[in-house]
Amino acid sequence: MKIIYILMFVSLWSLGLFFLANRTRSTVWIGLTILLGGSASFAFALHLSIIPYIPADWLSPGLSYFLYWLTVAAMHIYFYVLPYVYCMGGLWLNESVTGFVKKVLTLALLPGPWLLMADHWAHEPWNQFEVARFRWWDGLYIAAGSFGYIFAYFKEKSEAARRRQWRIFVLPLAMLWAYTSDYIGFERLELGWWSFRLDSNGMWEANFIMILGTVGFIIFYIARSGFLGIKLRIERERIDYSIRTLTMGVSILNHSIKNEIQKIDYLAEKSRVQLESGQSDKAAHTIAQVHGLTAHLLHMVNRIKDKAEDVVLHEGEHDIRQLIDSVVASAGSLIERRPATITSRYDAEGRLYCDSVHVAETLSNLIRNALDALPASGGGIELHTASTRQEFRITVQDNGAGIPPEHLAKIFEPFFTTKKHALNYGLGLSYCTSVMSKHGGRLSVAASEPGKGTTIVLHFPYARFKPLAPAFKRQADSRTLDQVNPF
Repeated sequence: MKIIYILMFVSLWSLGLFFLANRTRSTVWIGLTILLGGSASFAFALHLSIIPYIPADWLSPGLSYFLYWLTVAAMHIYFYVLPYVYCMGGLWLNESVTGFVKKVLTLALLPGPWLLMADHWAHEPWNQFEVARFRWWDGLYIAAGSFGYIFAYFKEKSEAARRRQWRIFVLPLAMLWAYTSDYIGFERLELGWWSFRLDSNGMWEANFIMILGTVGFIIFYIARSGFLGIKLRIERERIDYSIRTLTMGVSILNHSIKNEIQKIDYLAEKSRVQLESGQSDKAAHTIAQVHGLTAHLLHMVNRIKDKAEDVVLHEGEHDIRQLIDSVVASAGSLIERRPATITSRYDAEGRLYCDSVHVAETLSNLIRNALDALPASGGGIELHTASTRQEFRITVQDNGAGIPPEHLAKIFEPFFTTKKHALNYGLGLSYCTSVMSKHGGRLSVAASEPGKGTTIVLHFPYARFKPLAPAFKRQADSRTLDQVNPF
């Protein structure tokens, strides 16, 4: 049984460090909560399962004193710091709360743990804990944190995302159990010299069930389909990675050629019809568009190395409006004779330091996917730029068929596709993900509901974006491309 205490803190620390290594702004506090949640198990493991079984002559007095101090510090962290960190996890998980409000609340609530520790040191020996002195103050932090987790779930607008996000309730459940067993169940704890005296209702002895069950639950979903955006991929051995990179490089080239040939074939037929009907000016304009497509295709071919290595960026500053407008114009051939519209809206303008060829190809892939998802009766696609203090975003939103919830975890994987056409290889989103990763950003599905549409966001680090000065902003902020007059 005593080995269980060691397993408890080792599993919590390992999982907490994994979250911190794969952290995002909203999950860093959750990783800290899991990590600090193992502090009590660490203290109990040293007192019950480790030090009693180490021969006395193996530990020097200095080392023994240092380890004892660590256990006392660990209990201070568990009783005073953990509730604050858990509260911050619930706060920062809420995307509906502005960053400014989060920072203000983070600073406003920070003095709480220090005041509780100061009260402890003023009235009690440093190695003794009268839990009644801080029980209800900690309870306020834990209640606020639990409310934050619940609020984040119900404020999620996407039904598909909410179906995935229910897993976060395992954290409030585990914390509420810990509060009941340790903060309410404990009356007094005294850490002696490698012994301790605990007055409690004994509920804490079942903590290993909740802790190991919670860790197992989170690891299961990390490995299976992801937990809070973190997914463990076990299949990344060196040989598999090399083969996948080689295959994907060649397939990306095939994918790009296929897409451009479809456009060229359409434009060639269109120019033939225009010439036969005596519309030579329009035919010349159509043929000029072919030159643009072939130039883009040549760029892509030249950028794939002889051995089909990973995506390589050739970066520079590019006007974001010109970049998006060129992609929208190129997509015009795809929506002619279709009841579809493509709209661009610019809430953020300026210059983006990026590889314009790969970013344009990424946007083209997303537009093609959106067009494939639109119903036969018609629909719309909107490209929208926006920026925050942390990132620059390009959003591609459609009102098409949406992505089935069971496919959301797989859509970015190479060769996964729901399209039955032989020319669809399931590489578009995988390529887009690789491009964004190379830019230090990411690609995310912000929302997707069957029958209502999908919203995909390109996230670029803000350092790559140079906003346009207000005095030089353009008068018009949007452009619409429709099937009647696409150019």
